[in-house]
Amino acid sequence: MSIPSNAAGAGNNSSAQNVFRIRFSQSLSANPTLESWDDSTFSTTAREQFTGTAGNGNIPYLSAVATTDSAPVANWKPVAPVAGGATINRLKGLTNFVNLSTIIPVAGGTVRYNLNFEVPFDATVPSTNTFGVLACRFSFSGATPSLTWQFNDVSAGGTEGAPQWTTITPGAAGNFIRPTDAGANSANLVITKPTSSVVDAAQVWVSNT
Repeated sequence: MSIPSNAAGAGNNSSAQNVFRIRFSQSLSANPTLESWDDSTFSTTAREQFTGTAGNGNIPYLSAVATTDSAPVANWKPVAPVAGGATINRLKGLTNFVNLSTIIPVAGGTVRYNLNFEVPFDATVPSTNTFGVLACRFSFSGATPSLTWQFNDVSAGGTEGAPQWTTITPGAAGNFIRPTDAGANSANLVITKPTSSVVDAAQVWVSNT
């Protein structure tokens, strides 16, 4: 297991279920949701990830689909934002988010999801301040759960049929989830802007920086 590495089956053109997951140490009292925000204050959505550009119709770049209950169809990215609470959405705070399961997780339970990064031809370069953070919102009534964020690690031999889960370190000094071109390597985690329209990330990597 290692970071940096790419997540097996990540992205829009994939029907994989085993891409990213979150494990809960204690039982929850409601279904958890996946959200995205500017930063770890979880209070604003002003970054370009959320506002988009003229090149993509001024809609959020980052899409997510819950895969806990079933596999998505390939090309699952929504063409436009929908109201929060669906199992598939373009993430933007509490405006657009994703319900991660239909069954409330118990202690040791997990939820799964996939991510897609859309990049338009007029995206800001460099993209240092383009993307925000992921957040999982959850409720509980007993012991406080701890969350373990993980991805299906290609470098550890992970596949859809035989996932190998590597833990992602959350928080301000933790790991980063990055969109990349096909064939990216740990020394060159970049995505190339298209000359027109938009492009979906061919791979999604987890890195230390």
